[in-house]
Amino acid sequence: MDNSKTHKMAPQPRIWLITGCSSGFGLELAKIASSRGDKVLAASRNPNKVNTDSNPNISPVRLDHNEPLDFLKETAKSLFKIHGRIDIIVNNAAYVQTGTIEEAAEETYAQFQSNLFGPLNLYRAFLPHLRQQGSGTLVTIGSMACWYTMKSCNLYNASKAALRWAALGLGQEVKPFGIKHCLIEPGFFRTSLLKPESNFSSTTTSTRIEAYDGINAKADAAFKAFDGSQLGNPVKGAEVIYEVVTSTGVTKGRHLPEFLPLGSDATEEIGKACRKTMDALEEWKEISALSDFPQGK
Repeated sequence: MDNSKTHKMAPQPRIWLITGCSSGFGLELAKIASSRGDKVLAASRNPNKVNTDSNPNISPVRLDHNEPLDFLKETAKSLFKIHGRIDIIVNNAAYVQTGTIEEAAEETYAQFQSNLFGPLNLYRAFLPHLRQQGSGTLVTIGSMACWYTMKSCNLYNASKAALRWAALGLGQEVKPFGIKHCLIEPGFFRTSLLKPESNFSSTTTSTRIEAYDGINAKADAAFKAFDGSQLGNPVKGAEVIYEVVTSTGVTKGRHLPEFLPLGSDATEEIGKACRKTMDALEEWKEISALSDFPQGK
């Protein structure tokens, strides 16, 4: 008997590239993907900090999306050679910058470099390879914070808002090449994002302006108190991300969404922002229409 006709071939493991794998969503998603039989290139500026628990399916690799595009392109070539392909790229690395806009001059450039320009350059480096293979999935980790303002944290919110529209636009541009994209905007999760020693940065005392002392003190105290009490479970969040991206588990048979709020607080806050916008449109639509030419003229 020809066994090749009676036995199905084992499915190929998916190959993931996940940035920001030293902690948080990146690390949890790497662990979950590897536990499901997939292979993960766990990227970090310092791969020695990626705790793989000796998992053979996770390969720590060095990648800093803040480096020049030409360097990222060379990195992309070398990473594609490891398994011969990459199926899913998760753009996850980011940090939170606090301080008011007037105070945080130099910090503005660093925040947008890390949360917007770097992630876009990462895609620019890897997209030629994905277009050549004719497939791939891009996953951009944004934030529900892009839907509202927050005193002393508006640089982070604004950088994520810019990332939202750039990533969604990119998704439409690469769709004809067989490349899919999903924007995931989490609420507050108990990751290390708010920890000063990892992914959280405040303006220095030398640049702070006394007039904003009250605003900054309130924001600093709120973040400190909030760290460790966030509603979202990062392990469960990573499980949801995995199943949404792979159309498995609770999402089996469902298409990859263009946009996914992650966490009940994200659904609530984004919903409030949308309703606020709709209310403003309704309140001012008659005044707004006064600027139009008359119909047909």
